[in-house]
Amino acid sequence: MNKHLLLGVPNIDHQHDELLRSLQHLLAAGKCDEGFSEVISRLTIQIHDHFQSEERFMAGLALPPEMMREHEREHSRIIEELTQMHLDTMAGLRLSFEDIIGHFVSYISQHVIEFDLRLKPYIAQPA
Repeated sequence: MNKHLLLGVPNIDHQHDELLRSLQHLLAAGKCDEGFSEVISRLTIQIHDHFQSEERFMAGLALPPEMMREHEREHSRIIEELTQMHLDTMAGLRLSFEDIIGHFVSYISQHVIEFDLRLKPYIAQPA
């Protein structure tokens, strides 16, 4: 993972790295593979579990309450959209492979950049 995207929290940084690896598995599954829906399901669960872990971590930080609420709302929005996308795919709705990949890339990378990196000033750095 790019060192500029690291929070300095080993557990969270490891989870971010694992999400990026899972995204690579999604790309490798390909749009015609029958395992594509399964990979989407696993990645969605992984993102959900990561968000729960991240929220537990954030609860121990001295974040401004509005910042915490905004971050949690973003987590909820992403999970709702991923769940709907997965349901649409299972129902046979024609979602383009590129759109699905684009959403996952956005949810993972943009969330780290736009939300998670804003946590850095509140994370105690080792002495």
